[in-house]
Amino acid sequence: MSQPSDEDLVRFSRFLLAPEVSEDSLRRLRSSRVAVVGVGGLGCPVALYLAAAGIGRLRLIDPDKVEMSNLPRQILFGLGDTGRDKAQVAAERLGTFHPETQIEALAEAVTANNAQSLLSGANLVIDCTDRFAARQVINEACHRLRVPLVIGSALQWSGQLLVVDPRQKASGCYACLFPTEDEQPAVVDAACGAYGVVSTAVGLVGLMQANEALKLLMGMPAPTGQLWQFEARSLGLETMRFRPRRGCLVCGGLGEE
Repeated sequence: MSQPSDEDLVRFSRFLLAPEVSEDSLRRLRSSRVAVVGVGGLGCPVALYLAAAGIGRLRLIDPDKVEMSNLPRQILFGLGDTGRDKAQVAAERLGTFHPETQIEALAEAVTANNAQSLLSGANLVIDCTDRFAARQVINEACHRLRVPLVIGSALQWSGQLLVVDPRQKASGCYACLFPTEDEQPAVVDAACGAYGVVSTAVGLVGLMQANEALKLLMGMPAPTGQLWQFEARSLGLETMRFRPRRGCLVCGGLGEE
C-alpha cells in the first residue's frame, strides 16, 4: 500500500487525530474496494461519506432513474437530474470529493443470476436496497464470496442496521433473522412508497452504515450478531442480539435450534 501523500495528511488531519485512526487507516481505505447496492435514501449518504473518506474504488449499483419524489431524501440529486440513471448521477457528484477515488456506475438490478459477478472483487458490500428479496440475494452472494456486508433499512421514522461477516463463524447472517422464501412464505415488502419514510431517519441509518463500513475497512471490530433498531422521533436505539440459526440455508449456522 502506498504512503499517504502530503495533501492527504492535510486533508485528513482532523480524522487522524481521532483514537484508533492512523496513517495505516488511510492506507487501508485507499486500497479498499466497496460495492454500494442501491443509491437512494440510504445509498446517497453512504456513498458520499465513503468517497469523502478516500476509498480506493467505489462501485455504485442501481437500476433506477431519479424521480421527483426522491429529491427530499436522496441528497446527491437535484431537479435537473430527474429521468437520469441514479448510479451515473451519483458517480458524477462523488467524483469531485476525492480525485483518486475510482467510481464505477452500474445501472443494473442485482438478481440471483448476476449477484456474484456484480459484487465480485469488492472487499466490502453495503446493502442500501429497499426490497426483502434483494437483501436475501445479496446476503447469499456475500456468503459465497466471503465478503463482509453492512445492511440498512428504513421506514417511516424507524430504521435497522445489521453487520454480517462471513469470515467469522459466529457472525450469523440476514437469513438467520429473516428466513429465505424457501423456508417460509414470501414476505410482503413494506416499501417507503406505500408506507412513507422520513428523510432524516433514512439519512441517519445511512450514516450508521457508513460508520460501520469505515470501521470494517480500517480493521476495527465489527458488531456482528446484533440487529440495531433506531427510532428517530425519540432518538432511541435498541440492540437485539442473536446467534447463527441452526439449519440456516445460507450460512449453515450452528446456533439456536
